[in-house]
Amino acid sequence: MISLLWATMVALLGKQDLRIWNSFCLQYLWEFVLGMWLALVYSICDTIKLPSKWILLIVALIGIGITGITGKLGEWLKLYNDIPSLFGYGCLALFIYAIGIKWLNRFFEYTCKFSYEWYLIHLLVFGIVFHFMSKGVISSIIALVLSYVVAICFHEIVKKLYKLKIWTK
Repeated sequence: MISLLWATMVALLGKQDLRIWNSFCLQYLWEFVLGMWLALVYSICDTIKLPSKWILLIVALIGIGITGITGKLGEWLKLYNDIPSLFGYGCLALFIYAIGIKWLNRFFEYTCKFSYEWYLIHLLVFGIVFHFMSKGVISSIIALVLSYVVAICFHEIVKKLYKLKIWTK
């Protein structure tokens, strides 16, 4: 509720295009709370039954579609597109896991080990690549691959710093 009220206030004030307003912590509080609740549910439930693969795929396509449309239209709609985005990308991840392609699941499990580091540096790497290259498909692929590699390196550096007790959690 707090996040919805914040987003609505930002929209009513016409500040939706200002990063300091549209990315303030209250905008994403609901995601943190939901994550903590899901962690609690996961820790106390022995088994969790997923919907069928096809339902996951349909919800993924609808959620990602709504996210794309609201992102493209922008304005105040972009303030509310995290909810369909969560359902879309969450169901896509569950669908990929449910189809059971072992190498693909292992790839995503490996990527999870440094996903936070990837999140932290991806915009920096994309910005640098796009600055020096055109913003075409090739630039996007190079930026994506390069950000993945840099995230792995960043993760390894942070692990070493933890071991040396230079960086603490």
